[in-house]
Amino acid sequence: MNIVKRLISAVLSAAVTISVLASVSYAEESTAIIPGFDPYTDKVWSEAVYMVNVDTGDVVFEKNAEKKMYPASTTKIMTAIIALESVFDWDKKVTIPYDCFNEFWSDDPNKNDPSNAAIEPLQENLTYKDCIYGLMLPSGCEAANILAYNICKGNMQAFFDKMNKKAKEIGCTGTNFSNAHGLHEDTNYTTAKDMFLIAQYAMNNPRFAEIVRTYEYNMPENEYNPDGYSIYSTVSLIKPTSIYYYEYAYGIKTGTTDQAGRCLVSGAKKQYNYMLVTLNAPFYNPEGEMYDEWYSMVDHINLYEWAFDNFAMKTIVEKNERVKEIPVVLGENADHIMVTPDRDFTALMPKAIDEKSVQKVITSYDELTAPIKRGDILGVMDVKFKGETIVTVNLVASKDVKRSEFDYYMGRVQKQFTEPWFIISIVCFFILLVCFIVTKTIDDRNRRKRRAQEKRRMSSYAKKR
Repeated sequence: MNIVKRLISAVLSAAVTISVLASVSYAEESTAIIPGFDPYTDKVWSEAVYMVNVDTGDVVFEKNAEKKMYPASTTKIMTAIIALESVFDWDKKVTIPYDCFNEFWSDDPNKNDPSNAAIEPLQENLTYKDCIYGLMLPSGCEAANILAYNICKGNMQAFFDKMNKKAKEIGCTGTNFSNAHGLHEDTNYTTAKDMFLIAQYAMNNPRFAEIVRTYEYNMPENEYNPDGYSIYSTVSLIKPTSIYYYEYAYGIKTGTTDQAGRCLVSGAKKQYNYMLVTLNAPFYNPEGEMYDEWYSMVDHINLYEWAFDNFAMKTIVEKNERVKEIPVVLGENADHIMVTPDRDFTALMPKAIDEKSVQKVITSYDELTAPIKRGDILGVMDVKFKGETIVTVNLVASKDVKRSEFDYYMGRVQKQFTEPWFIISIVCFFILLVCFIVTKTIDDRNRRKRRAQEKRRMSSYAKKR
């Protein structure tokens, strides 16, 4: 058993050393990094891409963002999440049985010769902290299994179930994990958008953020490394001696398998903070020869430079902006009122934006009646960019408008003349007046007639005498 153990340890240690040496043997410069890169006209090598401004939540570029893809070792981001949320004593020692290594010696070609952290079976001095650094920096597949084994007491499926449950909680809709390390299985898949959600969630954990920003970590001694040894991040963006070193980058995780291609999740912060997921960048050309370039790294540098050069925060709506005048009825010394937005609004926009592509659609009252208080909501304004609404802001009164009491009461009086009851009353009054006049006229005529008759009788009587 000791002979086997020594052989395994020697192979694993050699693999780590070779990977480290290989990482410094790049060409002096990359010819694939393009000044003035534009993803809409220049080549984006990765099959699936999802790039987000973390400050605003705006997606600035995407390509096949929800296509089913294989994540390779970016799977380990979720493994780290479960570990970070399950373990509270990071100095506690872990158990390292051969069970954590057996699948790497199986007949499955997808599991042979995986990336590792040179951890030895039965090693007794390894802590959870060592394991998670071994997981995230050199992408140790055995570290992934060791964490899963210890957290779920040997029940690996229970750990995978935790990974899938967490993915759903985060909001992933196209992801399923069937292992903790990301070596190829048809049932271990994700999307670029889902992987962004996972990475964004992980980066909110300060310990995770610290780990993925680390380039080098010292591991404890083991039988073939009696003085201890160093492990290094596989993310060349944060390696100072790499041609892919990018001063604004932080972490996060690489992944590579034949089926997944070169995968990379990273972040970069300059004037703004971006996070980028690329999946399945090629490492073989059409003739089957390995490319000299790591096109996952190339895509990230090109896209970050493009975003930093071409996007900026712009004030689209200003709080004191004069938007529209609305007529006011019964206003005291005011027959109009100006409405303004109730807040400023800034958005991430292309620096060379055409102002005509931003439209402001106003919906408001056609007329208002005093009194009006400053800040009263009198309408809304939809701000549209390229036909899509990016924000809706309330339009409010810019000042108080008092009611004119004279105009108010005069208006009330005038209004009475149009009330049905008033009109009916007037009609009835005139009908009664006409009736009265007619009746009075008839009475007067009859009275005059009676007087005339009486007068004739009296005159006739006088003659007879």
